[in-house]
Amino acid sequence: MLRISSVLVAVLAAVLLVGATGAPALAAATPEASHHATRSALYPKHSHPFGSDMATWGERISRWIYRQPLAHNPLLDQTGADCGIDQHGPVWFIPPIAGPHIEDSARTCTIPRHKAIFLDIGSDLQEFPCPDPAFRPDPGESLFHFLIRQDKPIMDSVNELDVSLDGHPLDDVLSYRFVSDDLFTITGDLSLQQRLDPCITGLPQPAIVDGFFMMFKPLRPGTHTIVVHGTNTFGDDKRFTYRLTVG
Repeated sequence: MLRISSVLVAVLAAVLLVGATGAPALAAATPEASHHATRSALYPKHSHPFGSDMATWGERISRWIYRQPLAHNPLLDQTGADCGIDQHGPVWFIPPIAGPHIEDSARTCTIPRHKAIFLDIGSDLQEFPCPDPAFRPDPGESLFHFLIRQDKPIMDSVNELDVSLDGHPLDDVLSYRFVSDDLFTITGDLSLQQRLDPCITGLPQPAIVDGFFMMFKPLRPGTHTIVVHGTNTFGDDKRFTYRLTVG
């Protein structure tokens, strides 16, 4: 059970700066045009980019994080040195930056052209079993319902979610919350057991994920910056800066 309220329950304020492509910067546009451009940078929340919904993509980024060993795990990467580890297919994953409850961190990453960007704004994963013998469903309760019940108060704690594109805010960011609609299987690398999640067994385990996720359409070649900030009722106050070079 990954108690990532201190790691992943962060929030997103995204600022994407157009690179040196000859196109006008969004900041120079009218407020109305900039707001439209901000919204159009995202795949719609209920769409199925590349054939899958956002909850499924949330499960995929969780699998990706869990299978990476401690020494090069992209969630624990503080600089961006490991941002390209095991990245395949049309979508590039960006996880939060593991750290203290109050944090201001930055990563630098180079992303190939034509990649959509899936941003894990903040999420919590629950798998089964765990070392605690009391961590089990009530009599008659399904494992799926039990795991969902563990996650809900963690993710309900998010009390501020702001997203902006080039300084122009996106609407209703809290509605970008997605939850597994069934159990999926995750296999964690045993090296993560002590640092990240004591429930990891190194074998396939049933799991669910509950989190805030957004997928950005491929960015223009050049330099971009995504800035993430948010809080929750546990006292987390986090700001992440992702400096991206697309090309």
